[in-house]
Amino acid sequence: MGHNHDHGNIKDVKGKNLLISIFLNIGITIAQVIGGLLSGSLALLSDALHNFSDVLSLLVSYIANILSKKDASLKHTFGYKRAEIVAAFVNASTLIVVAVILIIEAAQRFKNPETINSNLVICYPF
Repeated sequence: MGHNHDHGNIKDVKGKNLLISIFLNIGITIAQVIGGLLSGSLALLSDALHNFSDVLSLLVSYIANILSKKDASLKHTFGYKRAEIVAAFVNASTLIVVAVILIIEAAQRFKNPETINSNLVICYPF
């Protein structure tokens, strides 16, 4: 009894799932930016920035996924398998930059607090 049925190409599913995640995160990011700007909520804006960094990370991962499928050549003897390592480095660097930006913005808010329109931030259950 052999195991003969086809499981499909897992890398294609991975790429498709990355694309779906990118579009979903873009939608969430846009909604949070709008809500954060209308309400003056740094919490929403910081989460939007975090989600935007997620979008960038997913884009870098998607590109690395495509590049890693390329075959080796005389110039690139290992192919592009290292693209995923470079993507991880870029993603980590992006998170560090986002953290620094949020720390600076939070420090400015401590000096000059803003009134938050909490009705736009909080969803009422009724």
